[in-house]
Amino acid sequence: MNRIFTFAAIVVLALSVLSCKPSAGPLVASGLEMIEVPAGSFTMGISVDNRRKVTHGIAQPVALDGFAISAKPVSQALWTEVMGKNPSYVKDPDAPVDMVSWADAAKFIKKLSILSGKEYSLPTEAQWEYAHKVCGDKEFTAVAEWCLDSYDEVPEDATKDDYFVPMSLMVNPRGPKETSQKVARTTLERMSIDSHTRRAKVGFRLVQVTDDPLTEDILGPLDGTTIDREKIDAADGLPEKFSVGDVAFKMVKVQGGKYSMGFNESDSPYLDFKVPDNEKNAHEVTLDDYEIGETEVTVGLWHAVMGTVPYLNDADEPMKPVGNVSWYDCQVFLRKLNAMTGRKFRLPTEAEWEYAARGGKFSRHYGFSGGNDMKSVMWFLDNADSKPQKVATRKPNELGLYDMSGNVWEWCYDRASEYTTSPQTNPIGALEGGTRILRGGSCAARWDACRITNRSYMPGKNFKGTFGLRLAL
Repeated sequence: MNRIFTFAAIVVLALSVLSCKPSAGPLVASGLEMIEVPAGSFTMGISVDNRRKVTHGIAQPVALDGFAISAKPVSQALWTEVMGKNPSYVKDPDAPVDMVSWADAAKFIKKLSILSGKEYSLPTEAQWEYAHKVCGDKEFTAVAEWCLDSYDEVPEDATKDDYFVPMSLMVNPRGPKETSQKVARTTLERMSIDSHTRRAKVGFRLVQVTDDPLTEDILGPLDGTTIDREKIDAADGLPEKFSVGDVAFKMVKVQGGKYSMGFNESDSPYLDFKVPDNEKNAHEVTLDDYEIGETEVTVGLWHAVMGTVPYLNDADEPMKPVGNVSWYDCQVFLRKLNAMTGRKFRLPTEAEWEYAARGGKFSRHYGFSGGNDMKSVMWFLDNADSKPQKVATRKPNELGLYDMSGNVWEWCYDRASEYTTSPQTNPIGALEGGTRILRGGSCAARWDACRITNRSYMPGKNFKGTFGLRLAL
């Protein structure tokens, strides 16, 4: 039964923290190689490189239990071994079987399961796409492939650009109730085909259940209402140094305390602008000690952790901030970084972000992080030509933090909510909803968007070349 955690709105591409790997022993039958795909989360409906939307699909966040999937589509040889006759349009025992309907595939799977003593099924569409993204698309291009799901149309009430529509986190989705129209998939298209239709270059692959369920480590950050924090003592004020491979980075210790969150008249950058309503109701916030990244996460660090870089990023420019990542992509990155380091890296809360941007207890109440001289403290529309620049090339703020105004927008942990007038301690935003907070402005933003108190909301599945992140502990 599906579990659906509802958000008020939601961004990407998130992949598993582990690589897919060949399974052992009982998952290999009749020469069929099965690949284990670990439990994890991702943004379904978007290409691997975060460039294009899957045709007839909607971008939506999905979390899945682990499973095993056949390394290749079912071959003509295996089909013939089980069913006795090869129906394929062009005969080649090593090639994927085709000219088989969804109903034919179901009969094959039932017979194979009896003969082998092992339970197989068609992959759900979510399993198929997730396996494609985790394992790579080398073996996902030979034929279109049947999925278990019945086909569902894009909802009629979807907006013209449904990418910006709030969505729900779907856990182990199985599609709509049974209909005769089934899903067939390629890497960039979902097709509706009648279950009894046979076509050339339409085949299928197999899945099996594995003992790798979703855990709180995965689901907690995606839908939780608490943060698994490290206990930080910032009394010595010394930054903590880390390295992943040959990439080093620093975490700056921030002594907690009380401050007035939201727009205060003392925060003005001395320029005329209209204060947005969502910055009003400045209120008292109390924070515990924490650590925050000296710089935005760089392309070099992302590459060291993930092994690849998102579209619009260049591995040969490692000191630029990584961009084109969704809130959900950030969660995948964080899970993998934590597995490498044994620590509890996370996104900063919005309150932590603003306090650090202000300079913490050393704040001089500038309008921008580090000062009111815009061009000396930040990369923004007027001096960056809308292109991210190397980190730490503008003046730091009172805590020694760089680029908290400008360069790339930075995802925060919080769901979007309006400010309260009541005092708060370690707030984490709204308890429900899918829109997440972005802070700091960017290289493509006007100066007023780069003010310390400026707030932006965006569905967590969304990504853009100027959406990045900064670490917290």
